[in-house]
Amino acid sequence: MTKTKKNLIIASLILDVIILIPVLFYFLVIPRSEIDGLVENFVDVKVVKNQPQYKIVSKKPANWKTLKEISYVAAHAIVVSEDWGFYQHNGYDLSQMKEAVEDTVEDGKKLRGASTISQQVVKNLFLTNERSYVRKLKELSYSMYMERSLSKEKILEIYLNIIEYGEGLYGINNASKKYFNKSPKNLTAREGAFLAMLLPSPKRHAQSFKEKDLTPFASKVVDSIIDKLARANYIKKEQAPLEKARSFNWEKTKRTAPEEDTKTDVLELKQTEIEDKVRAASGRKSKSKRRKKNREEDQYARDSSIEVSDEPSFDDDAIIEDNSGLEEEFSLE
Repeated sequence: MTKTKKNLIIASLILDVIILIPVLFYFLVIPRSEIDGLVENFVDVKVVKNQPQYKIVSKKPANWKTLKEISYVAAHAIVVSEDWGFYQHNGYDLSQMKEAVEDTVEDGKKLRGASTISQQVVKNLFLTNERSYVRKLKELSYSMYMERSLSKEKILEIYLNIIEYGEGLYGINNASKKYFNKSPKNLTAREGAFLAMLLPSPKRHAQSFKEKDLTPFASKVVDSIIDKLARANYIKKEQAPLEKARSFNWEKTKRTAPEEDTKTDVLELKQTEIEDKVRAASGRKSKSKRRKKNREEDQYARDSSIEVSDEPSFDDDAIIEDNSGLEEEFSLE
């Protein structure tokens, strides 16, 4: 056997192994029946010795909220914060994974997770927090299978109901009651942004709630999530500043009531529009009078056999007032 042929055989075997690994994970390792069962079932979360224990159950747990029972904008504040491409990917975000690797190589930082919402669900339900390539490969395989079995809405519903929002605090229903004393259905965009701000490190970021005032970091993140909601069209762009102006019921530092700001802005805008229309009408009236006068003078000149220059600048239709300087000075833009 020649060396070239031997190398070709080795390369072929390596390729077979590379292809075989995900196939084996798909058919032998993935808990397909459990994942398929999530279509109709729920997840019960119990905290034992400060650790969550997840169990797939057929009966809806008392604290479980369906996606319809959760504020749309609050739910998607978490989506844009945790997994911007959630509705586009198939369980993993290749661009985020690439960025995570590049950041690690360039900055020498610890490899960040770059996990999608789907990956976080399968990791919580079926895997451990062990940091290894095997676990990551399982996570990818499981999430890809889950994306084929479950709708995006069901995956998001599970995620919102099982993740940690504070020490020993799991599920969006418990979080809504603790932080805002209300049902998840009634959460505002800013309240949803606050919950999203907690997720990377709920125990640490909940400090704002403990102190009853947002830290500068928390305030910045909450505002940025509201901006993301606007960019993703989950709220209107003009709504973003009003959401940022809302105050949480526990905040020491109260913000200006958005309703008052809105009324003032509308009144000022209406007054400005009225004044602009009055000025425009007045300008048109004055201009009309001047043109009428010019036409009368021209007619008088022709009748008196007085020669009038054909220079276009004297043409009635060519006389245009130059108000650009005034417009620029008094422009509202």
